[in-house]
Amino acid sequence: MFKKIWTPDMIRDIILSTNGKEPLNSHYFSTTYPQVYAAAERLFGSWGNAITASGLDYNTIRKYRVWNRMRIVAAIKKRYDNGEPLSCKQVQNTCKTLYMASIHHFKSWGRAIKMAGLDYDSIRIRRSMTEDQIHDEIRNLYNAGEDLAYPNMRKNHQYLLAYGMKKLGSGSWAKARRTCGITENFRLPKRKRPKRKPL
Repeated sequence: MFKKIWTPDMIRDIILSTNGKEPLNSHYFSTTYPQVYAAAERLFGSWGNAITASGLDYNTIRKYRVWNRMRIVAAIKKRYDNGEPLSCKQVQNTCKTLYMASIHHFKSWGRAIKMAGLDYDSIRIRRSMTEDQIHDEIRNLYNAGEDLAYPNMRKNHQYLLAYGMKKLGSGSWAKARRTCGITENFRLPKRKRPKRKPL
C-alpha cells in the first residue's frame, strides 16, 4: 500500500475547495480530515499558516475558539427565544460555528441543548410535525383557553409558532390561526374572554 505524498499545492487546493462548504477551523479538520491536517502541519508549520498560504484570513476561520460554554448556552437560548429551529440538522445548516462549538465543548448537540435548560426530546419531535399535528396542537391550546396572541406564543410556544407560521400561514401567525378556524381577538386578557366553544 503506497503512502500518499502531499504537496503544498494539494493542501491549498483542498482548503480552497472546502471553503464555504465545511468549517476550516483546526478542530474540525483535525478530526474530520486528519491526514490533510497532519500534512498541512508538516508542510506549513501550522494549520493557521496553511490557511494563510491559501489566501484566507485565519482570524475569521478560527471563530470556534471564541466560543465557551456560557456563550454557547446564550446563543441557544437566543435562537429559542426568537423561535428559530434548534434541531441538529437545521442548526448545522444555518449556524455551523455554533454547532461545531457545541460539539467541541459539550460533546453533543443534545447535551448543549439540555445545558441551556431546554427539552431536546420535544425539539426533536417537533421538527417532524405534520400540518395535521400543527392544526391539532393549535386547536388544543385554543380549547384549553390559552392566549394565542403572537407575544404569548413567542414567549411560551416558540416552536408551534414557528411551525404554524411556516407550514400553515406562509409566514403569518394570524393566517395560521385562521387556517385552524380561529378568528377571535387574542389581545384581550384571558379573564375578559368569553367562554370558548371547542373546535
